[in-house]
Amino acid sequence: MRIHNALWGLLAGAVSINALLHADNEPSAAVAGNLLARTNHDDTDYEHSRSCHNSPKHRACWDGHRNLWTDYEDMSKVPRGKVRKFEFTITNGYIAPDGYNVSKMLVNGQYPGPPIEGDWGDTFEIIVHNKLNNGNGTALHFHGVQQLGTNHMDGASGITQCPIPPGESMKYRWRANQYGSSWYHSHFSLQYTDGVLGPIIIHGPTSVNYDEEYTLLLSDWFHESAFTMFYAEVFGAPPIPESKLLNGKWKFPCSTTDPRCLPSKGGFSGIKFKKGKKYKLRLINTSTTFLQTFWIDGHNFTVAAADFVPIEPYKTNVINIAIGQRYDIIVEANADTSKQTDFWINMKNCLIPPGTPPVECSAEDGRTGIVRYDSSSKMDPPTISNCANNKVCQEEPLASIRPILKKNVPAPPASVLQDLFPSWDSWPNNSVPFEQSLGHKWNMANETFFVDWAKPTYTYLGLEGQRKPFPESYQPIYLNEKDKWVYFVINANFTPTRSGKAPIPIDHPIHMHGHDFAVLAQATHQQYTEGSVKLSLENPARRDTAVLPGGGFLIIAFETKNPGAWLMHCHLAFHSSSGFSLQFIERESEILQQLSGHQAKTYHKQCEDWRKAWETNPAREGLRDSGA
Repeated sequence: MRIHNALWGLLAGAVSINALLHADNEPSAAVAGNLLARTNHDDTDYEHSRSCHNSPKHRACWDGHRNLWTDYEDMSKVPRGKVRKFEFTITNGYIAPDGYNVSKMLVNGQYPGPPIEGDWGDTFEIIVHNKLNNGNGTALHFHGVQQLGTNHMDGASGITQCPIPPGESMKYRWRANQYGSSWYHSHFSLQYTDGVLGPIIIHGPTSVNYDEEYTLLLSDWFHESAFTMFYAEVFGAPPIPESKLLNGKWKFPCSTTDPRCLPSKGGFSGIKFKKGKKYKLRLINTSTTFLQTFWIDGHNFTVAAADFVPIEPYKTNVINIAIGQRYDIIVEANADTSKQTDFWINMKNCLIPPGTPPVECSAEDGRTGIVRYDSSSKMDPPTISNCANNKVCQEEPLASIRPILKKNVPAPPASVLQDLFPSWDSWPNNSVPFEQSLGHKWNMANETFFVDWAKPTYTYLGLEGQRKPFPESYQPIYLNEKDKWVYFVINANFTPTRSGKAPIPIDHPIHMHGHDFAVLAQATHQQYTEGSVKLSLENPARRDTAVLPGGGFLIIAFETKNPGAWLMHCHLAFHSSSGFSLQFIERESEILQQLSGHQAKTYHKQCEDWRKAWETNPAREGLRDSGA
């Protein structure tokens, strides 16, 4: 991981980074070179399966009435599923997933936590018990789940709920109108970095046939507490992960003289292939800091879904996955096994600023897991393609992400685009010149985002009494017109309006709660000017997480179809924790109408319990993060 020191050396001198960058608005040859021919098919290929049921040879089908073309945002068309119940207990504990012993937070005593699994249309009930012994509250967010009509179940501390106090519990209940792959994670401070996460698997149609499936969680990994490292984020160089994990396993090269080094606990995650079969791999990037580059030696694959959106299949041999993003890929077990039956699964941290070359082989070992054609084999694969990957660090090309359920976006009227300017700000006084500031925090709108856990957005909206004006740090953006398209330019390349505000040219994975947004444009090393950009309006890429390229801009759009208080934030955990967030107050008059009287009382009681617990918590007196 030596390359990381050089990377963050660049970031430490971030005010002058722009001088290191060059214009590069077109997809690089390296990116284009990794794409293979797109799978040839159109809707007519599936005509014979319109009324069939989901099976290995008919994955585009579902239940005889619904299929890939069913509009999953129309709840009247979503299947009526079962109720699936789960119970999670959050505790503290020691684990050594990579062979290095660390104190973390666990779900049911394990990392990653158990899967939430069910079918399209199912209702999920998840009871969460907070048994943490460090005074932390907690909350679970179900990443990418739209929560249509259930904004109060979104699990965002300080927004839709008070944290679950120590010793207390909360029941979440929501219905899966979407299907595909995702993850749940704590939305209380930096808890997911410290271990509170697990996969979400919602079975539904797929645009490519397959026989069996595996879920693969990709993550970077820290050997210290994220709460301690938050101070480094504010006052020094951003924290760098020491390790990485595939499904919670790896072999970290630690010294056996270190008492925390437990080599017998580390290992490589393995999956088994049978020659001739096709496998769906659900790839989920649960990292804190890095986009991950993924490939399997000796195999190409077909990409079938991006986040919760089925897409027209395309083929490749390597894929970049930003934090919070998910891809469903189909891998055919057709490798040449005449000389070996085991093949490395590779994963590398991708560098920033964007468009830089991949991590050098000498700096990072890409081997993270093993595909085995011989289930009895215990050997490591004999060959290494660790240096074969030449894909630069950029998000998958927008042209590759073509939703199968087609939706066009109307052109925005003149001057309707709203600008957001993410930046690194001087802290605690943002009027102090950037170079002279004591510390730095991020913001996405007007100032650093900060919420009071004891007074969430719902309390300000009037759930516990009279509606009150929001503090500016809650960063509300009001969207009160029903079913209206709204458009935003998230601009990382701009001329600062004050000396304490600095645009920093590094990539940010932008995640939005409650919506899939359309990605209308994305540019690296380019400054946005009105009217200068051609927008992608005909069936553009739709997803819930997209990369804001460093030194460039991202243009998104979505419809106001889901009343609620919805966060939008950078999913680099330390950035969100340092204030890189805002919230949309969507159709305000309808938000609290979604709650029953019992749910309103439950909200009030949990907030009262949290306030009592928080009054005596010593963390109140220290440097606190954004709350989100």
